[in-house]
Amino acid sequence: MVVPQLLLGALEDLVDNELKTFKWYLTIPILDSCSPIRKSHLETASRTETVSRMIESYGEESAVNITVEILEKMGFNNTAVKLKKMHAGGTTPSSSSSSSSSSSSAVPPPAAPAAMMAQQGGVIIAPTVTGGTSGTWNITFNK
Repeated sequence: MVVPQLLLGALEDLVDNELKTFKWYLTIPILDSCSPIRKSHLETASRTETVSRMIESYGEESAVNITVEILEKMGFNNTAVKLKKMHAGGTTPSSSSSSSSSSSSAVPPPAAPAAMMAQQGGVIIAPTVTGGTSGTWNITFNK
């Protein structure tokens, strides 16, 4: 999936007040390598226009990094993680159903991590294994 669509998908997870806050973050220094966007360029910008302004100002890679950073600052960690994974892996979101030619070749979305209780109340977050689950699995725990 192309970067503008990924960014738009992330912004579509925000309601209007949250989008205003997101745009405010774009007007202040977020990452050292990226200058803020002028308030007047974002004041009345729609989601699609905001994405366009970000890509024009920062380029695609930095626009993704800034979006992730802002989403994390706003407490939208799940959306930030989803955006990072989709950008890194090139997977498409499960809500997108524009392709109807071959549904059997569609890759399922990544499974949510499974939580397991550890001794003395600690929590372990482990991946959910799908597909071929037979064979030997090595799991390393770091403290």
